[in-house]
Amino acid sequence: MAEADMLARIPSRPAGSSAMHARRCSVLLSAALLLCAALLTAGCARTQRETVFSSDTLKVVAVTESRLDINSSKYQHHTTYAVYVNGSALSDSDFATLLQDHDATDAPFVHTDAVVLDEDAVLMASHNRDSSRCWTTRLSASRGRATLEKITAGTVDCGIRPAPPGWRALYTDRSDLILVREHPFQVHPIAGYAYVLWIDGDIAALYHKDRDHERLVVRLARISSDTPLAEQALPMRTYAEPDLLYASPEQRRQWLFDNFTVAMGASPSIQLRPDHRLETITPEVWAQYQENDRQNKELDAQARAAGDAWIEAQRRELMEADATARDATK
Repeated sequence: MAEADMLARIPSRPAGSSAMHARRCSVLLSAALLLCAALLTAGCARTQRETVFSSDTLKVVAVTESRLDINSSKYQHHTTYAVYVNGSALSDSDFATLLQDHDATDAPFVHTDAVVLDEDAVLMASHNRDSSRCWTTRLSASRGRATLEKITAGTVDCGIRPAPPGWRALYTDRSDLILVREHPFQVHPIAGYAYVLWIDGDIAALYHKDRDHERLVVRLARISSDTPLAEQALPMRTYAEPDLLYASPEQRRQWLFDNFTVAMGASPSIQLRPDHRLETITPEVWAQYQENDRQNKELDAQARAAGDAWIEAQRRELMEADATARDATK
């Protein structure tokens, strides 16, 4: 048979069949991609449980959920803690009862930090499901029952921060520091928001920024009485603020002794070292800092004024509505 006759016998596609075929392929491909993504996510998500504390009565288990981020091809880890009393999970209502806080209900709680203090107790940070309230507590067991000591309660952050060996740092809603000694367990409030640089016995080296007086301050304080013992003030117009927010306890200690001569004995003292490594700033940079600070304060004032005005408007509206309702009943 001639080639032309053979081609003539091949049935032709109906009009529009190519577009329809392309659409079907596209739908199938999309479905396949979605299925692969779902399988990948489910297959690579995993939960690991590890007991971090266990006694005859109390057990705390770290629950770490690891999920592969397909965008970065890296695992994202999220750890919370489950609490068990006499083999049974501590319910939300039981935890609320232990808290004895009128702001705590039996709504779901999330335990985000757990630090073993000794063989009988754990330091824990918890918050309710919407994070509107949080607590830091010492959870222990006595005579077969769980007992709880509330250390802080707030609305911002009750996280447990690292501190020099044997200590932990907490912060209140008022931005005051609380030093927690792990063993023997002790709680020491320290006025003001300060980073803990080093602790030696009953003396702590602290750093804070004094905005009102435009200075950076490194201070020695007696922990047990929150008594200032010595300090070195650095003008903010000269020295750059150190990056200590996320520094480890060892990095903070190193920063202290790299830049200051410190004596924590009978006569505590602190002085800036001649060979210090502190960064300095130029007058131009300081002027820019001041301008930024002025603008931020102005924006804050405007926001507060707008908020106050809205509240006042709502109050007046309610009063007028109430007056109108009273007139209508006369």
